[in-house]
Amino acid sequence: MRTVVAAFLVQGGRVLLSRRRPGDVRGGLWEFPGGKVEPGEPPEEALARELSEELGIRVEVGEELSIATHAYPDCKIRLHLFRCRILSGEPQPLGCAEVRWADLAELKGLPLAPADEKLLGRLREAGKLPGGDTRWT
Repeated sequence: MRTVVAAFLVQGGRVLLSRRRPGDVRGGLWEFPGGKVEPGEPPEEALARELSEELGIRVEVGEELSIATHAYPDCKIRLHLFRCRILSGEPQPLGCAEVRWADLAELKGLPLAPADEKLLGRLREAGKLPGGDTRWT
């Protein structure tokens, strides 16, 4: 099972998402930004590294919010979602096709990667989405 990390970044009531490149595995799907954990790498460090490489931002990695496992046709992953805060930089699509800040209504209409869809459901149930919990806005 592959360990993957992702960031839950919220500004102004909107959540940051990245879109996979069309030619990539699961191309065109939206997801919480992040990436793979290298062997021996702490998950929090992996997330900070991935966000720097993929989006050009420096973040503070906070508490782990949820974990989801999912079996894709090509691999099985364990996805850890962490609350993060941008310390410097503006998100740029350096390692993805596109980045965007999406509000709750937009989230419902975007094609999300299945593992990220699971996390979104758990956040919704726990009241941790923008509008449901003011700590995130």
